[in-house]
Amino acid sequence: MTRQTLENRVFDAMALLTRTTEDFFERTAGGISAGLRRGTASPLFVLHRTGPLRVSQLAEELGLDRTTVTRHLDDLESRGLVIRRPDERDRRAMVASLTPAARDFLDDMRVRNRALIRRICADWTREERAVFGRLLPRFAVEGEKVFGNAPMPDPGRPQGRSRGTGGGPAGRG
Repeated sequence: MTRQTLENRVFDAMALLTRTTEDFFERTAGGISAGLRRGTASPLFVLHRTGPLRVSQLAEELGLDRTTVTRHLDDLESRGLVIRRPDERDRRAMVASLTPAARDFLDDMRVRNRALIRRICADWTREERAVFGRLLPRFAVEGEKVFGNAPMPDPGRPQGRSRGTGGGPAGRG
């Protein structure tokens, strides 16, 4: 049995957490409105956390371009989940906000999610919960910086340690 390194354990946990949360957010989006996808619903989660935002600010928060966010908002507005109004300070800019129905649903969702997290951590010690509560957000913020800027592999270049030196598939004859 191979010794699993910290990096492997973390990467495996990230992969599992990604699959789990993507599925959870997909189901949550569908619960908000039939057929709604998690990507389109993502502005709702930001607006719930921040309150009303200009479309440009919302795009920045989401890491998306304004055109994509506008398309999401068009869909969300047609479903009665978002309202857009001209910004009082600059009538050229639009401010997006949640409708009362969307806010109520997301408030209830927040209560349910807190209960789920308490259930997950129910048998953890107070110290484990405190350490996890500090380290997970720290890892996420640092991970965004590092993974967000990591160069992508060149598809034409052999991967792995061998780098074409005979130890990997590229070097086998």
